[in-house]
Amino acid sequence: MVGTVFKSNENMKTGIVIAVTMFGCFLSGMMGVTMKYVVDKNVPILNKINPASMITDGFYALYHYTTLSRYWFNIASLLIFAFVMMAISYLVLRRQKYDSI
Repeated sequence: MVGTVFKSNENMKTGIVIAVTMFGCFLSGMMGVTMKYVVDKNVPILNKINPASMITDGFYALYHYTTLSRYWFNIASLLIFAFVMMAISYLVLRRQKYDSI
């Protein structure tokens, strides 16, 4: 999705992807144990749309809970997130015109 939305060189797109991924991992608690709980307490919607948080929450759900409902909810959320990103990429690519065609 980043490759289709941003019109810049490859290094800039790579930097954007790394920055967004690292920020998402920070907010999901991968770099500080208490950060996930701080975000969950103050801005809970951010953890619901953060893919890194969905992955870590899915692993926590597998480890701590006896039922798999929370785990499957996170898997379904990740699939919806992936579908939305692919839809955005598709819509952006549809609007491009090529000189060779």
